[in-house]
Amino acid sequence: MADKIGIGIIGCGAVGSAVVRILLEQGRSLTARTGLDLELRHVIVQDTHKERPVDIPKDILSNDPAQPLADPDTHIILELIGGVDTPMDLILEALRCGKDVVTANKALLALRGGPIFAAAREAGRCIAFEAAVGGGIPLIESVRRGLIANEIDAVYGILNGTCNYILTRMLESEVSYSDALAEAQQLGYAEADPTLDVDGTDSAHKLAILASIAMRKTCDYDRISVRGITDLEVTDLLAGDELGYVCKLLAIAQKHDNGLDLTVHPTFIRKSHPLASVAGPFNAVSVYGHAVGHTLFYGRGAGGMPTASAVIADVMEVATGNAARTFSQLTRLADRTDAATYRPSGENETAFYLRVGLEDRPGGMARIATVLGDHGISIASLVQHEPHQASGGDAVPVVVTTRESKDSTVQAAIKAMSELDAVIGQVICIPTLDEHVESSHA
Repeated sequence: MADKIGIGIIGCGAVGSAVVRILLEQGRSLTARTGLDLELRHVIVQDTHKERPVDIPKDILSNDPAQPLADPDTHIILELIGGVDTPMDLILEALRCGKDVVTANKALLALRGGPIFAAAREAGRCIAFEAAVGGGIPLIESVRRGLIANEIDAVYGILNGTCNYILTRMLESEVSYSDALAEAQQLGYAEADPTLDVDGTDSAHKLAILASIAMRKTCDYDRISVRGITDLEVTDLLAGDELGYVCKLLAIAQKHDNGLDLTVHPTFIRKSHPLASVAGPFNAVSVYGHAVGHTLFYGRGAGGMPTASAVIADVMEVATGNAARTFSQLTRLADRTDAATYRPSGENETAFYLRVGLEDRPGGMARIATVLGDHGISIASLVQHEPHQASGGDAVPVVVTTRESKDSTVQAAIKAMSELDAVIGQVICIPTLDEHVESSHA
């Protein structure tokens, strides 16, 4: 006889519905593979009359989250509703009721992970959260356990499929940001309100979790420098392409002698870098360890079924007892690690791409060059481009690439350029990123 494990799901949107489908349709197969009988006992929703993409037996459907918490035969609670305050209350109550918890809630763990992990330890239970970062990519446990022998020097991640799809379409089809976003929404790759994706918030939540585990430090979400993709234009992507770069919204954690550097920014990476070929709604993460060198994780980072794949994997880890052992023994979570120290703001040195909109009159390019020279910034190239029809506007775009310079110095130069009467609109600044130099031990 297989061991019976009772499951209660709270939240049945795209991910919850996919989890229900897998449990109902593949239950026997999962039992054959694991020796565990996963019994779906409760599905909690706001509206029990709403149509869903999966048929849920009426006797397990309810709008009362107290039911699975009070049920002694429900062993694992799956929190799949999203948000912060309400799910935190539900998770804490589930732990008090003796339930283990699986969650895909990146915002909650990024902002409140420490208290939640501490509460789980106090209750003698565990939290599993593979689905919170990277969707269906087996990333969290790979970093936490598979790379445990490594001191991790850097993490570069494409962690938001919506942004990656938009940037891919803008470059491939030479369409505007707004047109690419509309296409992403039509195909289901972007929400009706895409703000948390396109402004970088979603990637930053994931980076806070991933960096904390990779660097074995508690990383403060508020210390992440975040910028989204909404101000990028086709001109930028085409100019980068000419220079041998591809633009990605990268979530970056780098370890330096004077602290961590955590950023989520549009970044130009060379076409030769493995992340450059990651197109459409896919995610990919480069992790650099001192022993293993460069490892690359790639796959679908969002969507109902890919995320449900990770949720079910967590359920299995909890049900077999593996998750509890990992949770109790490995000190990589926010309640058991020291607070990170951070590199002073503006210390990062790299080459930069700048796009400056100028009035169409003589002398503008010379004035831009003068400002950069006054700030000690060496110019690698300075080219005037024709305005791209998808970008609109009357400004003549001038593209400047710099030699390696401090971020704070470049920002000061941008401020000075913006005050010139010949400059129209915002100066666009995109850092460039070369392949990470692997540790000499790798």
